[in-house]
Amino acid sequence: MEIPECPICLQSYDEDDQIIPRVLPCGHSACEPCIRQLPCRFPNTISCPACTQLIRFPGSNGPSSLPKNIDLIRFISQTKPHSQSKNYNPATETRSSTPTDARNSPSEFLPRLWTEDFYSTWKDWILPSEVVSVGERVQRGEGFFSLCHGRTINSSSSSSYMCSSFNFNHDVSLLYITDSPCSNESGFSLSYTARVMKALYRLKERERTELGFIVRACSKQRWVCRVYGFWMDLEDGSVFLVCERLAGDFMKKLGELNDGFFGIVERDAVEGNPNLRVDDVILGFANHGLRLCEALMGLHSEGVVCGCLAPSCFRFDDYGCFSIDLNDVLVTGRRVRKSIASAGSTRRSSDSSKTNLGFADLLKIQAFASPELLMLLHGGSEAMDHGLEVLSGHGSDIWSLGCILVRLLVGGLIVDELFESFYCILQKRTDKSCDEFLDMYIVWMEKVASVLGAFLDGRFQSLLQIICQCLDYEPESRPHVSDVWRCVRGLLIMPHVDILADLDALIRLENAHHCLILGDLCLLPKEVENGSQKQNRHELQKCGDIADDLLSMGLVGSSGTDVTQLKQEQIDKELVDGLHSGDLNSVTLQGHLDCITGLAVGGGFLFSSSFDKTVHVWSLQDFSYVQSLRGHEHKVMAIVIVDADKPLCISGDGGGDIFIWDFGISLGQEPLRKWREHNDWRYTGVHSLAVSGVDYLYSGSGDKSIKAWSLQDYTLVCTMNGHKSAVSSLTVCNGILYSGSWDGTVRLWLLSDHSPLAVLGDDTPGSLASVLSLSAGNHLLVSSHENGCVKMWKNDMLVRSMQTHEGAIFAVEMVGKWLFTGGWNKMVNVQELSEDEFQVDARMVGTISCDSIITALLYWQGKLFVGFSDKVIKENVIHFKKNWRDFISLNYWVVQDYYRLVDSVNSLEPQVLRLSDEQLTAKTDEFRHRLSQGETLADIQAEAFAVVREAAKRKLGMRHFDVQIIGGAVLHDGSIAEMKTGEGKTLVSTLAAYLNALTGDGVHVVTVNDYLAQRDAEWMGRVHRFLGLSVGLIQRGMTAGERRSNYNCDITYTNNSELGFDYLRDNLAGNREQLVMRWPKPFHFAIVDEVDSVLIDEGRNPLLISGEATKDAARYPVAAKVAELLVRGLHYNVELKDNSVEMTEEGVALAEMALETNDLWDENDPWARFVMNALKAKEFYRRDVQYIVRNGKALIINELTGRVEEKRRWSEGIHQAVEAKEGLKIQADSVVVAQITYQSLFKLYPKLSGMTGTAKTEEKEFLKMFQMPVIEVPTNLPNIRKDLPIQAFATARGKWEYVREEVEFMFGQGRPVLVGTTSVENSEYLSDLLKERNIPHNVLNARPKYAAREAEIVAQAGRKSAITISTNMAGRGTDIILGGNPKMLAKEIIEDSLLPFLTQEAPNVETDGEAVSQKGLSKIKVGPSSLALLAKTALMAKYVCKSQEKCWTYREAKSMISDSIHMSQSIGVQELEKLIAEESEMYPIGPTIAHAYLMVLKDCEAHCCAEGSEVKRLGGLHVIGTSLHESRRIDNQLRGRAGRQGDPGSTRFMVSLQDEMFQKFNFDTEWAVRLISKITNNEDVPIEGDTIVKQLLALQINAEKYFFGIRKSLVEFDEVLEVQRKHVYDLRQLILTGDSESCCQHIFQYMQAVVDEIIFGNVDPMKHPSKWNLGKLLNEFIGIGGKILADPFTGINEQAVLSSLERLHEVSSVEVDGFSLPNLPVPPNAFRGIRKKSSSLKRWLSIYTDESAKKGRYQGTANLLRKYLGDFLIASYLEVVQESGYDDAYIQEIERAVFVKTLDCFWRDHLINMNRLSSAVNVRSFGHRNPLEEYKIDGCRFFISMLSATRRLTIESLLQYWSSPMESEELFVP
Repeated sequence: MEIPECPICLQSYDEDDQIIPRVLPCGHSACEPCIRQLPCRFPNTISCPACTQLIRFPGSNGPSSLPKNIDLIRFISQTKPHSQSKNYNPATETRSSTPTDARNSPSEFLPRLWTEDFYSTWKDWILPSEVVSVGERVQRGEGFFSLCHGRTINSSSSSSYMCSSFNFNHDVSLLYITDSPCSNESGFSLSYTARVMKALYRLKERERTELGFIVRACSKQRWVCRVYGFWMDLEDGSVFLVCERLAGDFMKKLGELNDGFFGIVERDAVEGNPNLRVDDVILGFANHGLRLCEALMGLHSEGVVCGCLAPSCFRFDDYGCFSIDLNDVLVTGRRVRKSIASAGSTRRSSDSSKTNLGFADLLKIQAFASPELLMLLHGGSEAMDHGLEVLSGHGSDIWSLGCILVRLLVGGLIVDELFESFYCILQKRTDKSCDEFLDMYIVWMEKVASVLGAFLDGRFQSLLQIICQCLDYEPESRPHVSDVWRCVRGLLIMPHVDILADLDALIRLENAHHCLILGDLCLLPKEVENGSQKQNRHELQKCGDIADDLLSMGLVGSSGTDVTQLKQEQIDKELVDGLHSGDLNSVTLQGHLDCITGLAVGGGFLFSSSFDKTVHVWSLQDFSYVQSLRGHEHKVMAIVIVDADKPLCISGDGGGDIFIWDFGISLGQEPLRKWREHNDWRYTGVHSLAVSGVDYLYSGSGDKSIKAWSLQDYTLVCTMNGHKSAVSSLTVCNGILYSGSWDGTVRLWLLSDHSPLAVLGDDTPGSLASVLSLSAGNHLLVSSHENGCVKMWKNDMLVRSMQTHEGAIFAVEMVGKWLFTGGWNKMVNVQELSEDEFQVDARMVGTISCDSIITALLYWQGKLFVGFSDKVIKENVIHFKKNWRDFISLNYWVVQDYYRLVDSVNSLEPQVLRLSDEQLTAKTDEFRHRLSQGETLADIQAEAFAVVREAAKRKLGMRHFDVQIIGGAVLHDGSIAEMKTGEGKTLVSTLAAYLNALTGDGVHVVTVNDYLAQRDAEWMGRVHRFLGLSVGLIQRGMTAGERRSNYNCDITYTNNSELGFDYLRDNLAGNREQLVMRWPKPFHFAIVDEVDSVLIDEGRNPLLISGEATKDAARYPVAAKVAELLVRGLHYNVELKDNSVEMTEEGVALAEMALETNDLWDENDPWARFVMNALKAKEFYRRDVQYIVRNGKALIINELTGRVEEKRRWSEGIHQAVEAKEGLKIQADSVVVAQITYQSLFKLYPKLSGMTGTAKTEEKEFLKMFQMPVIEVPTNLPNIRKDLPIQAFATARGKWEYVREEVEFMFGQGRPVLVGTTSVENSEYLSDLLKERNIPHNVLNARPKYAAREAEIVAQAGRKSAITISTNMAGRGTDIILGGNPKMLAKEIIEDSLLPFLTQEAPNVETDGEAVSQKGLSKIKVGPSSLALLAKTALMAKYVCKSQEKCWTYREAKSMISDSIHMSQSIGVQELEKLIAEESEMYPIGPTIAHAYLMVLKDCEAHCCAEGSEVKRLGGLHVIGTSLHESRRIDNQLRGRAGRQGDPGSTRFMVSLQDEMFQKFNFDTEWAVRLISKITNNEDVPIEGDTIVKQLLALQINAEKYFFGIRKSLVEFDEVLEVQRKHVYDLRQLILTGDSESCCQHIFQYMQAVVDEIIFGNVDPMKHPSKWNLGKLLNEFIGIGGKILADPFTGINEQAVLSSLERLHEVSSVEVDGFSLPNLPVPPNAFRGIRKKSSSLKRWLSIYTDESAKKGRYQGTANLLRKYLGDFLIASYLEVVQESGYDDAYIQEIERAVFVKTLDCFWRDHLINMNRLSSAVNVRSFGHRNPLEEYKIDGCRFFISMLSATRRLTIESLLQYWSSPMESEELFVP
């Protein structure tokens, strides 16, 4: 009987030997050691070795906690005598698992084109196609015998090329090797790499071996020109060997030296120049000859022999070092073989001239081939038989080297004569005997010697001898190249001083060598063809058989179901033939009417789902149409097959319906079962499906969840949540469910209990890219994304991320080693996967071109099924790109969800329309009642939105568009609504504000300035007031009472700075009456207008409340004078990027001399900070750019909004330095009292939303910091604005000139123009330029005379011929309406007509603004009735002023007109007329003005409408940007001013390389200047193009990244302070707003904590009390209370305390409220009453259960001591307070005051320390320490110390106050 064994180690179970069978949760058993060794892929999770199911692993006790298999143990005990144990270590066992994918068949999808070893050998030598640029190409036939020349290029793909020796921008030579057949575009196309690999693999083995010799030689030897690799010409498929081509041409140099070196001597002698000696010539020859020998030695050392050399085979670099060009060697060999073949073809011919002509070709190319080589090639097989091939080795190269040396000495003419005679001798060899031929060759040798001897005297006999030996007929008699090298070297260095000459062997000579000229690479084409007949032409068949076929199925829309039927055998045959030629067979299945969404195979059928709401069934035998499964009412989104005894087809649609179809026996027309998931208007139905065996069905839904359904009873088992967006893809593998989502992450779930395992992709760098498809195999997961990226995860670690497609990848399929991807670019990419333990490699094999977008892929038994989009999309491809990209984006589906709400709101509109005003107002009370009854805001959202829409329609005359309903829903859901300019964001806010205000907790609508807050509160507040809500407004200058009442309103409008400072001021308040916000919960819901400006742009500037600190104001002017002396570049250097200054040694010396100090950094006389700030003020803070001067103050200009911020001051002394520079009064330096960043402030809101026109580029930051997604709300009308290309100028002068010309051109056309500038200085400079051309315009910048008229100027910027120059102030706020804003125009007419009669005061230009220029604008025609009313109103105003002696100021008069206009907006014309008639005797000036305004408004509306139509016809508003900003959002804001609400418009940005941003971020302006100079010589002429635009956008992105880093760092550092701030502020508010009991309890806790700190500092529980520091403990304790504790402890010393502690063992029990230590003072009896006794009991329990206290033997004694001293201190305090006689209210007031003021004091000091710490920790990075971690550690230490000091001083202050009589009511405050 067999003994049961462990399925892992196969060792028999034995309880005695610890091989105990443990039962796993899945039911299988394994031994305990093996279970312990199983790898845990996830926390506390292992895979069962038997069923591979993932199961929970007990992490605490390990396998021992698993139950034993009792049945197995009982069986073992019965058979134990017969069992034998095995000595086996399970840890050494290696296990492997096999894929469980049923679709993975043994057959391959593609034939193996090459082996794995072949690929790994050659892959790194394939050059990318873009790396090499070839000049003039040679014709295909001639290219075999010549070289192509090119140049390497540094392209985007070159970065991945792994060859370390590769040089870019270098010349190369290209040698033709072979051909790769061109891909057929109609079928399967091999990738570039695959085509090159295929061409190399088709080479003969000997050819590849030869290439290996060449590659090895070039890799190891510096005397050989480097071989870069193989490159293919995409035009004709030719594959080339690319070799380095050095600049020096030896052949050309020899041509210049036609007579050789000795010819120079003769020529100079004839010319009468005898100074040139033979010795000098020999030295020159020796120098060249030596380098030739070295090059040849390097080649021979690698076992490579050329066989034939020519001077062209040698090249030299810039330093004169020679190298052998192997490409030239091979071409020379091919030419030699061609010449000899030509001569050999006529050697038996009687015409000897043709034979001589063949050898003469060798002279033309100056190729020197040895006799044995020539006879071998000339004699063919006959020569082979005589063994001449063996003789052609190193000796052949020596013979060629000797000929080159002769050529170098005597010149070309003599050598030509010598070799003509040599070739004649060679031709006669066949006619003569061998002896006669040798005699003739000896004669020729003597002739060569005599020629050389004529030039070489006796001193150079060794040279003559070595050259003659080189030309010896016998190869073995020729010298070695090292001998030639020694001989030539001896001409340069005397042998007796040359230490290298005695070396025995200079090179390593390979016994085996390869001769290139005899190799296959030099074979002529005809020889190649003959030789190939001896080999198998189809070497690809070595790689194995091809799988069944590749079937591409296009499921495209068509009417009808005809299907092309092909037999399987025919498909297989054509596939094998077509794969090599690029053609593939396919079957097209037509029948669906819309896009294919899913494919599945089961039961012999193919199932396809589609947006046409059907599932089609196709036969897999003949691919014929079977039937359609109908019943879905929505688009079918996904389909899966349950392959069981009873097969099922399951489909899910966009409405949430899931259908189950039974096809076990026959396909039924009706579903077996169907159900619908719960959904509401924001639910998008089923997006994906997956099955786990026959147990569970999983559905991924648009509600961000995954639901598990039982396939047994079809009930919901569980819901898995975690994704932040729709679940787009599901797949199951190895017991894990993988879910991909539009949120860009993949989550893993354990199938056994549906618990989460891991999240992939949440920490992956890069922008958010939705997951569109998943495919999983054994330990490998592949995800495809909407940005064309494919990510691979192995064992849940990201191992590879690659960009494989242009556009979204909708489908991915991984089967075995093959990976298929398809998507937007209509291509199916085929890649082969290979993996090892650590990484995965994806080899691009080829592509399949398709006619439509791929939406689904399925691989099954060697066939690939491809689903496509419908043909309606194909017909509209131009308009489809945007729509399709919208379709695949997360934003598209979210917006589609919101349309459900829109439908609900629209359906309620008729019902709401019938309500009266009173009934509509009563809806608010109804909603509040329904909320109190348990309904939620979601339940009433649609109805509330309908009510707000109707109220806005009645009170404002504005009805919310459908897209504005979507925007309101986005805000309500806590997201950011991105709405383009002019889409009505202000009106959108009313929806979410009203709905959330119904809870009564308050809503804050936050704007960027006071003007917008006031405008929105008055404008939109009419809607809320009409509906019964209270509306508040927070403005600068309001009192605390006004703020408090406004914050208590249902909806409060404010700006971001006022909100932040109110929060900080509330946390500096001394009592409850000073609080203005809704405490204890001041924040509920906020809508932030221009949210990107508030949270991103302003994120760099924390809000600070400061107090006066130092009195060093006199130092700032002195430092400013010193800064004027210092010169930039000499005394200091600046870094514009981070506004830093660094002084040089010369600068420090000059500053110290000017200040008469020895050290700028002297602590007693510090000047460094003041000088550095003065330099920063000088360099970085410019007047009219960063600040303006007004009323003797330096006021900051916000760089992003262009507005003045009067309350802001720069910190750290910068503002004082600026004041000193400008000669202004120096205000006292400040110290931070309270601070908070906007990020931390708005994180306090439980629910936060925002709206802006530009936020999508910063979505990642919003998600990370605030968990707020950005939703792009569609525009009501399509945007037709034209964004013209950016123009770049070399100089700023040229830019401004072009700006002026473009403004002048547009002004001539009549188009309105808005010019955006970056500073006050630039706006006024352009204004001066326009004034020179007499072009009327308006200027808007931070100067008061312009800023006061901001709304009027911007509102009229859309009028015909209006020219507006503005800083960033025009980027946000009031819309620019084409034709003008009629309301603003009417207001201007009223003011111009009435102000002279209402006031005699002239306007102050500095405060009230300069009048808006009307020059060039059309005059508004006011009708007679309106003129009559204006005249009547003017007369009434004049009469009122005279008769009633009323005198209004200018501002009062304007305010009265504004109030009257507001009255006209809330009261109709008839009511106004009635009111005027009733009050006619009172001269109702207000209603009369309102009536006149309404009449004038009608005339203005008609004028603006007509003018707007004309402006639209002219092209709309033209926006000019004069500089790029540091963020693309700011530029987009300026662009967004044009083209609002579907209006026409255009934008143009003009930049110069002298702009500040280019200098600030170190832009390569020299590169741009060179680019401009190549295009035009005129620096003032602009250039346009993609190149410059890409560079500029890259610069902006770098700037955004830089500032994002600053904001991120600020947030990370502030997060540390945020926790501390929350603790302090919560404690503070609890004291201020809490009851008396809470304050009293905090004081008791503080007292006990102080006592504990004293005890912990002097007591060690592990030691006996005699070792304790009781004396110090007693003194510290008495020192806390002063008199209160000193009197009771008089006479108590250390010994008394020790004695009392030693007697504690006598204490049998502890009285909670009356405990005392033996022989020590008894605490006062102050714990009277149930509350105080209860408090004492709680303190004793906290002491007894204190886990933070140090453990030890005497811990109980220490705890009793803590109890005693704490009770004594508290009881003494209570007694002295009671004895004071004050009432409880006064006592609580004193306690709160001391508590709060002490906390504020230490918190202020803590902020100073933390700010200093944040600057100091940056230095620690030099010590390789993380500054943030250092800040956290030290900040925590500071905070703990601060709290401890606060507690002690609070207690000391209280005890001191109550123990001493107070002469005044002032508190002791430190």
